[in-house]
Amino acid sequence: MSTRTHAGPLLREWRTRRRLSQLDLSTRTGVSTRHLSCVETGRSKPSRELLLHLASDLDVPLRVSNDLLLAAGFAPVYAERAIDDEAMTPIREVIELILNGNDPNPTTVIDRRWNLINANAPAFWLCADVAQHLLEDGINVARLTLHPDGLAGRISDFDAFAAQLLSHMRHTLAATHDPELSALIAECSEYAPGAEHTMMRGDEIVLPMRINIGGDVLSFLSTVTAFGAARDVTVADLSIETLYPTNDATRTALQSRPWT
Repeated sequence: MSTRTHAGPLLREWRTRRRLSQLDLSTRTGVSTRHLSCVETGRSKPSRELLLHLASDLDVPLRVSNDLLLAAGFAPVYAERAIDDEAMTPIREVIELILNGNDPNPTTVIDRRWNLINANAPAFWLCADVAQHLLEDGINVARLTLHPDGLAGRISDFDAFAAQLLSHMRHTLAATHDPELSALIAECSEYAPGAEHTMMRGDEIVLPMRINIGGDVLSFLSTVTAFGAARDVTVADLSIETLYPTNDATRTALQSRPWT
């Protein structure tokens, strides 16, 4: 992105992706349509503050906000530290607190591409007996879940579950427009061809994940949380998913802690 001659084309791309006209964006931000037009076409060089203002209103990911700044000749504002960086110690400590505090409920930490960052013992227990090749070179939770050699064969109502997961992935794609995530969605869609034609049941408040573990079908509801007010690209990309039991049988199975 930093090779662009100006930030206008990138700004126009994200305005279009958010399905906003220049008038819409002008009304929302207080920036005149004439000035927006001049910025998008490169006739006017935007200030750093204006770009950040527009990026915030367009809900542009932090990494793309950095790209906008670079394209306009400014230094990036948002750091992107590795998760094991010393400065990320408070984040890692919070993650450990969440993982330990949610025990015995399976909990995973993933990035925007569904790559596993961390997980607690119950989460790994659910993934017992999956093919080794899905556990090598980094675990991708979406691939591990939907791949025929992964959890797919043990998930009840697989097509409905896969449709829900793919829909969630596409929602993330709509927000980020990440090409690697797009490729992952295309790959995972091939593992669940029936998902595209599955009608969601209307009698369930939330679609549970029902999975066979050792001959018992356990039922879970999923919640996803994220770090609020993130100012680091890596932190902004993190999501924490926890599976909670929906019935006494599942609750009892977790409380017995068979992974210990």
